Amino acid sequence: MPLRYLLSALILLVFSACSTMRVDSDYNPKFDFGKLHTFAVIRPERDGVNTLTQERIAAALADAMRAKGYREVPKTKADFYVLFHTDVTNKRQVVTDYRSVGLYPYYGYGAPMVVPVQREYTYTEGKIIVDALDPSDKKIFWRGIAADTLKSLHTPEERMRYIRDVVAKVTASFPAARKQSEH
Repeated sequence: MPLRYLLSALILLVFSACSTMRVDSDYNPKFDFGKLHTFAVIRPERDGVNTLTQERIAAALADAMRAKGYREVPKTKADFYVLFHTDVTNKRQVVTDYRSVGLYPYYGYGAPMVVPVQREYTYTEGKIIVDALDPSDKKIFWRGIAADTLKSLHTPEERMRYIRDVVAKVTASFPAARKQSEH
């Protein structure tokens, strides 16, 4: 096998293994995260929402917050709420490549002719938005967003593993709880 084919296959393998997930977060720099010790996960209530997915996301968010040192309590006793919203949209991407046209080695005088070739890709993108909300004034003080091309996951275990991975990436920038004795 020529070296250039081997290199092309290796590059294709590396790029196909890369994640398409984009993660971003934002927060209110004036908010005192040190006062937070307890939380409650609030589930969205919309018709047509997959309740299995909602339950998995809620469980993953609760686990992520507990891992950061927060304690889950009923909504009426929580220092903050964790809300999430999901969205699925169809996307379209147009890519332009440039290809040489002509018969080798008879390109004529000088360089080969290069023409643009456009390809169109359609895909489905899923997005999760996680908000941390102050119950006293109902204002969002932290937000995390993840968007990714939807993948075909065939088992409940694969789906849960994927959801936990997405939630871990989204909540990575959320500060860990301070110990009660530190404040």
